[in-house]
Amino acid sequence: ELENEESTICGEKGNAHSNEPEPRCSQFKRICWVLFIGQTLAILSALSGICAGLLVTVGVNLPLAQNIPNYTILAITFTVIHLIRRCIASRSSVTSKHPEEKVTGKQCDRNTVLNIATYLAAGITDIHGIWATVIAYRFTNVASIQLLNCLSIPTSMFTSYLLLYYRYSWTHYLGAFICVLGAGMMVGADVLASNNNRIDNFSESSAFSSQQQVVIGDLLAITGAVLYGISSSFQEYITCKFGVTSYLSWCTLISAVCCATYSAALEHTQLTEIMLFGTINGNSIPTLAILYCVGYAISMFCQDALMAYTITHISAVLINLSLLSTSVYGLVAGILLFHLRFHFLYFIAFGVIFTGLVLFAVRTARRAHLTNDSGGKLI
Repeated sequence: ELENEESTICGEKGNAHSNEPEPRCSQFKRICWVLFIGQTLAILSALSGICAGLLVTVGVNLPLAQNIPNYTILAITFTVIHLIRRCIASRSSVTSKHPEEKVTGKQCDRNTVLNIATYLAAGITDIHGIWATVIAYRFTNVASIQLLNCLSIPTSMFTSYLLLYYRYSWTHYLGAFICVLGAGMMVGADVLASNNNRIDNFSESSAFSSQQQVVIGDLLAITGAVLYGISSSFQEYITCKFGVTSYLSWCTLISAVCCATYSAALEHTQLTEIMLFGTINGNSIPTLAILYCVGYAISMFCQDALMAYTITHISAVLINLSLLSTSVYGLVAGILLFHLRFHFLYFIAFGVIFTGLVLFAVRTARRAHLTNDSGGKLI
């Protein structure tokens, strides 16, 4: 009888999500590590957002095309690493191969199809989540998008419940609620400081009325938040089951192909002008645009790579909670670059989010397993 593969996800990789009691010293170190990585990811996310905003200010509005370099570099870099590791592993397995370890053709085909479907789902949800969120800024304001982005929290918790068999305690739910409350205070600070302007990329003769644009923007923000929550859980699942390099090679390749396809279909006018004439809206491409594009690619590369290498020790839910504080770091730069207004409620909101993160990280999520003895039921 075949063992259930999902029951051993991250079982032997030193994952932080253990059911055993944790010493106080180890708990303190783990919480500090979780907070440090989470805030580092939030800073990188803020940097990518700042670079994207600066690109818009110089006339470059290519939300899909600007992600192609990041995904392409990730795919090439980690595909090479993945192939080298596979080559080394295949050489070492020649001498240690056991004749009794055989897999039937049907089982191999079924597993291959499931693996391909998992990679496709992860790559497609990732790029569609980013695209929906970026496009939402054209229709609605920043405050609405920040508030609706909180939907990624319950989505990632529910997806992790199904895919990774995490079982959360009351401290996790309370910590998540406090983080969402802090995000709501952040939105309130945006409204009070009047930092809720959308990126106006449509002309006054738009086919949509003002009310319709807000509804469309909110629906896109909801779609992006839900897809991002699913994508982060898929990322944790794949890195646990197949390894970090497998995720960063195959899923980023799928995302790059989808991104290039959509960009060619939706952004071909500006892309054609840039590639053929070297101009943007009839003007020469400013040097700053190239620097902003490079900065965006580097920050996204570092964010995606760091997230993939640490997600199994932190969890997708904690990362989504940590990213709620991105607005604070973006505000610091926004005050200098975009002349945003400051409000004291930003610091209070950041403190509330940080408190929720600590409460969520104090106790690790319990992992339920499937065993043959229990007849395939969760224990």
